[in-house]
Amino acid sequence: MKSVLENIRVLDFSRFIAGPYCGMLLADMGAEVIRIDRPGGEEDRTIGLVAPNGENLIFPCYARNKKGITLNLFSNDHGSAILADLVRQSDVVLHSFSPEAAKMAGLIYENLAGINPKIIVTAISCFGSTGPYANRTGFDFIAQAMSGAMKIGGYPDKPPIRAFMNPNDHGTGAIAAFGTMVALRHRDQTGEGQLVDLSLMQTAMTYVMPMISEAEVLGRIRPFIGNRSVYMGPTDLYQCKDGYVFVATVMNSLWRRLARLIGHEELIDDPDLQTDYQRYENRDRIDPLVAEWIAGYTVAEVLEKLEAARIPCGPLRGVEEVLDDPHIRSENMVEFMDFGAPGLEKVPTSGIPARLSKTPGSIARRHPRVGEHNSEIYEDLLGYGPATLNDLREKGVI
Repeated sequence: MKSVLENIRVLDFSRFIAGPYCGMLLADMGAEVIRIDRPGGEEDRTIGLVAPNGENLIFPCYARNKKGITLNLFSNDHGSAILADLVRQSDVVLHSFSPEAAKMAGLIYENLAGINPKIIVTAISCFGSTGPYANRTGFDFIAQAMSGAMKIGGYPDKPPIRAFMNPNDHGTGAIAAFGTMVALRHRDQTGEGQLVDLSLMQTAMTYVMPMISEAEVLGRIRPFIGNRSVYMGPTDLYQCKDGYVFVATVMNSLWRRLARLIGHEELIDDPDLQTDYQRYENRDRIDPLVAEWIAGYTVAEVLEKLEAARIPCGPLRGVEEVLDDPHIRSENMVEFMDFGAPGLEKVPTSGIPARLSKTPGSIARRHPRVGEHNSEIYEDLLGYGPATLNDLREKGVI
């Protein structure tokens, strides 16, 4: 089956999560995404826990379906000339440098547009390409701290705690893929490229804005109440005989079902419990009743009863337990790849996030080794001869 993006070539200079995740989404849908390392490889291949092949398991998750070449943009004029040759043959340049570093690397949009007016530059950084903080460096957790996200939840009388799934990285990567596709659509209509500028901070602000509005307009700051949902419920993580279950009773209809199920139908007509907000304000009355009922059953028993009553719920699992879930297995939410090294013959990786009925994506290729596709790109695409490549290697350019 023909892939929708198979005629799109992306030069991926990004590192760590946000940019590589954007590149992964495009590669999953058929784009030729070329990951570009400096000679010897980048730090995001080896940071953290290392697998038997000397690389971590973070990098391969975001580098699947990509090709890999080496190029040192900071070496000398050779790097700039090669970049120009690549840009002439490409549709998108993706990077995660700060504006100052991008300028040093020659990845500023105005420069690349002078080489190829149709080029789209997707730039991801912590604070964006303009503004007082533009040249500051940063990561997901910096955006969490500065946006207020770390202070909208947690437990009372304890220090704030950040989210651990890197929501700003993944959110920015997804928005970057969307922005890139919009820019490609615009190019189809006009023939013009453009800059797609993204920041982790903007993504974080998007997530936190409802809470900021509450504070600004209503003078209310969300309280630290652990896992319980604020201003609604009862919605919380409850302890069973043998584990935990998360229960979400948003809306009156779900509350009525839960009250009947736990044997407190009299609460349904209580004038102080008629709205989500009232039930939140009276949480000290009703939450202990829910907790007491759930504590009398096992996880399996609670799930069976709640599901029969059509009340949203789910068991708490550790990451070591998730792969056993029958729904995750049946829906290909996880796929297994051979990374081509001993001990890495069956490594789990996420399935295709967007399931399209007519033009589905696919996972066809493991992550690239450092410079694995140098010959294919430099010789076959750009027409460089073996002697030229050897000279570039000796000079440390590739």
